[in-house]
Parts: sequence; structure tokens; C-alpha cells
Amino acid sequence: MYSRFAPRMISFAVLVFVSMAAFATTPVVVVVSPANNSQTTSPVNYVASATSPDCADGISAMRVYSAPEVSAYTVAGGKLNTYINLTPGTYKTVVVAWDNCGGVATADVTITTTEQVPPGGFLYTTNNDYFSGNTTNFVQGFTIVAGNGALAPILQGPVKANVAPQSVASDKGGYRLYVGDYVSGDIFAYFIDRDNGSLTPVPGDPFPVDRTVSAVAVHPSGTLIFAARDEQHPGDGVAVFQLQSNGSLVPAAGSPYATQIGPQALVVDPSGKYLYVADQSGYQESYIDAFSIDETSGALTPLPGSPFQIPIPSNCSAGAASPFDIIDSAGQYLYTADAWMDSISGFAIGGSNGTLTDIAGSPWADNGGCDVPPDCETCSANPISLAVDGTGKFLYGVNQEVEDISIYSIGPSGALTYLKDTGTNVGCFGPTRTDSTGNYLYVSSCGTNVPNGYMGLVGFSIDHTTGDLTELPTSPYTYLNQSTHGPVLQSFTVTP
Repeated sequence: MYSRFAPRMISFAVLVFVSMAAFATTPVVVVVSPANNSQTTSPVNYVASATSPDCADGISAMRVYSAPEVSAYTVAGGKLNTYINLTPGTYKTVVVAWDNCGGVATADVTITTTEQVPPGGFLYTTNNDYFSGNTTNFVQGFTIVAGNGALAPILQGPVKANVAPQSVASDKGGYRLYVGDYVSGDIFAYFIDRDNGSLTPVPGDPFPVDRTVSAVAVHPSGTLIFAARDEQHPGDGVAVFQLQSNGSLVPAAGSPYATQIGPQALVVDPSGKYLYVADQSGYQESYIDAFSIDETSGALTPLPGSPFQIPIPSNCSAGAASPFDIIDSAGQYLYTADAWMDSISGFAIGGSNGTLTDIAGSPWADNGGCDVPPDCETCSANPISLAVDGTGKFLYGVNQEVEDISIYSIGPSGALTYLKDTGTNVGCFGPTRTDSTGNYLYVSSCGTNVPNGYMGLVGFSIDHTTGDLTELPTSPYTYLNQSTHGPVLQSFTVTP
């Protein structure tokens, strides 16, 4: 017998005979794509809808089974539009719909996949709920469908991680993935299969950082890996690793390098010459530590004037900016997401030496500014993360508290002008990142069309003329939440 709400596993034999079962209501499933008994390439675009004329509460969820008891995708509601990765072969797939009155319906779709279309890149999430007592922690990978930005879970499925995988970054070419563990204090390193996105641990994995890892960044050359060592105590800093020929990592001479207390985010300038570290520093003043990078040895040298203080907005008498994210826009401007002050700070990067200068007008109030001045330590985590579009003309700030995205234009001097906010339930706990083309923006979902027990990502296309965001027709992208507790998507990264 079917569960009322999309169970994790369902007997395929039951699916075959579901039409013979007696329910008070009878949903109807219509599959638009792919056509039954058709040939297609992979990933396969499934487009379907479901209605239940006799159930006033409508459709609860829909799911695609790619094989008996193999759940390929689940979404809440009565509309399904997604891509599914399948290796070449013939599949007797089934699309299932559940209504909210106990009814279930199916549609059989037999297809033959002929080849795997090369992906337009990969996206990897880190997922953990360690502090709620859960120990099932993992990395989930997606392929990016070239040309439209849609996501399709890689066939490998979730990769088991250690204790609390949090930060994640890849090299510029998308050949290696690095995951920082917040509790064990290690970096886990993987080879990325460029054909299908599957992950394989590198020799010697994991590599000890010896403190909580709050952020990871990779040098443009791919030969240097940086990890923020954050325990909100003296001794915090940046660990530097050098890449070996077999993919393993060894600490660079002189590592670790000291920063202010609480390094939260890292960014390497596109030139590869400079590293910038945003420090939370608890309830004290917040700073950016700036270093020059010896691209051979990995040695870090503080730049003149470092650390640079993140300014406190004029309506705040005390507190710290608590930057949770830092981004570099084309080597010209640096921006921080000052979550505890509901603001964004901007800095011009000195072209000859990498030093930072406040941009006129910085900081800019985000999402209306701090709602409880002058004690700005109790602001509402707006924004929590930042991204810039591929043209460098627009900046996006994800607001955790109000669950939306603020859109800004970037002026010739790097100054921000607020344009608008998106609707609610489109941005939440995790970061926001663009794909390698800068045409698509991704952010963690706050629940829109994501069934209970699942995680999700929302994808948008970017209008490079107006900065507007349009949710992709295949969004959101859902995957099974391995935890029985609350939200577990911590971070994600996008590779070419």
C-alpha cells in the first residue's frame, strides 16, 4: 500500500498494479517528456503534471522512478520538470503522483538513452547536521546541463563525508574538490571525474588543519590550497597546503599564518597574487586580513595596512560586522556580507599592491538596514552570502532572516545601488554562487516545492541588462535529506 506522502522506497510490483487499487480519489498523471518508447540523450528531461479532480487538497508530491525501487527525483506539488542522469541503455521508468486524500497514480515511460551529453560544469553541496546529533554527513553532486543551467544529481549519489563537512571549493579547472570539516579539523580532497562528476578520494586523504575549518579556497594555479582555522581564539589563522603530483597535500613551509580572531571566509584574487580573509572576531571589530602570496612556496606576507577594518554603519554604536562571505569582483573590488549589521561593505583593490580602500558610500544598508540600532549585534543575518553576475554589473545578497535576495547594480567606482528584492522563500541558509559563465545563480531553497525530508536548491537565469532573476523552469532541484533533523545544506561550490 502506498504512503500518503511520497515514501522513500516503494515496491515496483505495487506500482504496476496501482490502478487496480481502490482509493477514494484518483489522481491523473500526464507526461509531456520524454515520449514513451522514445530514444533520447542523457540527462533526460522529464516534464509531467498531475491533478486530482476529486481531492480538494490537490497533489502532495510527484516522483520519477528510473528502475524498480530506484527513486531518481521527488518534488512537492503537481508539476515536475527536471533532468535525470542515466547511462546509455533502456529504462522502464515510472512517474508517480500522490494526492492529499490518499490517492496514487502512475504513468509508465519506457525510454532508451543513446549517449551522455557533456555537462556544463558541476555543483557540489556539503551537508551536515552535526550539532543536532546527526552523524550522516555527505557531499551531494550535480551536473549542470549545458545551455540552460538546470541541475541533475550525479549517478554516484551522495558521498559519505566525515563529521561535519561545511566549507567546499574546487580548483579553477574543476578537477579537484576540497571539503573542510568544521569539527574534525581536516580537509578532505577528491578527484573529480570530468565526464560524470563522480568523486574519488586522493591518496593520503584527509589532511589535518588542526583547528575548525570554516572556509577553503584554491589558488588559480590549483597548486595551493588555503584553509581558514577558526576557533574564535588566539592562534586562528590560515593553513596553506601545496598540491603534490599524486593529488595529495603537504603543508607549505611556515604554515599556518596568523590572522585576526575568527576567520570566516577566504577569497584569492583572480591574479593569484593576493589572499583576503574576512574575520568575524566575535563581538569585537571585524577585519579583512590581506596577504601577498608567494606562488611557488605558498608563503603569505601581510600587505601594508593589513588588517583592514570593516566599517561600522553610522547608525550602529557598537558591535562587529561579522562577515560570513567575501567575494572578489574581477580583481577590482572586494565585498563582504556583514550579516550582523545588515549591510554590505565594499573596498577598491589597489592595482599595484593589492591594498584595500573603502569605496565611497560603503557600507550599504541591506534589505532596509539593521532594524534594531544602535545595538547592531542583534541584527538579522541579512545578507549571509554574495555573488556577482558574469558581466560584473550586478551583485546579489542572500538574506537569511527574510529569505529573499537583494539585487544591486555595481557602479563604475564599485559603489552599490539597491534595485529590488526578490520574493520570499527563494534564498536561505547556504551561500549563493553563479555558474562558470555567470549566467545562472544558485541558492539553497527555503522550502518552496521541496517535500518534507528533502533538501533543495533554487536556480535562476540572470538578465545582464536589468539584473533581474527568473527562476529556471526546472527549479527547485531536490535530493534526499540524509538527516532526520533540520536543514543540513551548509555550503556549495560550482565548477566549470
